[in-house]
Amino acid sequence: MSTGYPDLGVLLEEQHLAADRIEHWLLHSDIQLTDGPDAGAIAGWLDHEGRAEFVYPEIAGYYLTTLAWLLSGGASSVRHATLARGRADRAAAWIAELMANSTAPPTRRYLCDAPPDWRNDAVFSFDLAMAARGLSDVSRISAWADTRTIDRLTGWLNRISTGAAIMASHYSVDETVLPQRWSTQAGPHHLKAAAAVLRLDDAPPSLTAIAHRTMVHWATVMITGDWPCRELHALCYGIEGLLIADSGTGDRIDQAAYIFTGLMELQAPDGTLTETIDGGRVRSDVLAQALRISLLLRGRGHLTGRRWADRLDGLAHALTDFVRPDGGVLFADDQDIANTWCAMFALQALRLHERSESADPAPDSAFRYLV
Repeated sequence: MSTGYPDLGVLLEEQHLAADRIEHWLLHSDIQLTDGPDAGAIAGWLDHEGRAEFVYPEIAGYYLTTLAWLLSGGASSVRHATLARGRADRAAAWIAELMANSTAPPTRRYLCDAPPDWRNDAVFSFDLAMAARGLSDVSRISAWADTRTIDRLTGWLNRISTGAAIMASHYSVDETVLPQRWSTQAGPHHLKAAAAVLRLDDAPPSLTAIAHRTMVHWATVMITGDWPCRELHALCYGIEGLLIADSGTGDRIDQAAYIFTGLMELQAPDGTLTETIDGGRVRSDVLAQALRISLLLRGRGHLTGRRWADRLDGLAHALTDFVRPDGGVLFADDQDIANTWCAMFALQALRLHERSESADPAPDSAFRYLV
């Protein structure tokens, strides 16, 4: 692979500064609402004027897992760990309020007038699993404890997949037919949702059984190489699920390494990956996902040697280019908004790359709290 990026020392310094900016943005920007009926909620992104357009439970779950990771030792300072704890309490309280009634929780909750969104015609397994996981993660390392809300989330997950062999994509409100997208189909991304369920302390036995069957099914499908979707974002979710499921200590990590090695055949000479198997834009979330997976696998004895180190450096250099001076992270070059999930993925990826030559390059907390 040709390298147009700086030498490793310069690259690591650039990444350290970029990661510091991202962490500051996640804890000091307006992505968490401070007042109004949705106080504590997390925005999907901030527009070019710094305004939040919508909030939703999936991103709140990701945020809680990110804060749990910061609280477990990932924060750059004691002050930021303290801020993380306060923000976690507010985000958890918002999810609890959202789930306090028996109606279907909205997939997206818009903060201003918006056209109808088909996402709100259904309740998605993946989103609810991420919210439940986030609450569970924070409860392990803070004073927050709200088993009722996790029970409500797992109750919905059970309802969505009742009678199914593996985890179903969604429950359709009013039997609306959704557009054909990877997110509206059962697919390998449900490996991450299943892993989230299996990490919960008190999931219903029927849901745990579905999660186990989902892990076996989609892991088997992905190993064949006959991937049922073309989007790398969703495929990386699947590999992340395998890593989360056993924290890199069992058979799942060998499966993840085998699948990921095939996916990385798509990496371009400049270190980038496109959004689909067939091409398309370069997206920061895909770069960050690939870099995190690479580093966790490498930290457990896979992807060894200088060739793989160079490929990881290429991913890291390409990812750093998406970090704005204020710490917001662009989704793609053709957008000028600061994307929240991209920021969380990128922060973990760059922090892990910083420690790639350390004695403990892939700590257990990075598997447990892989956002």
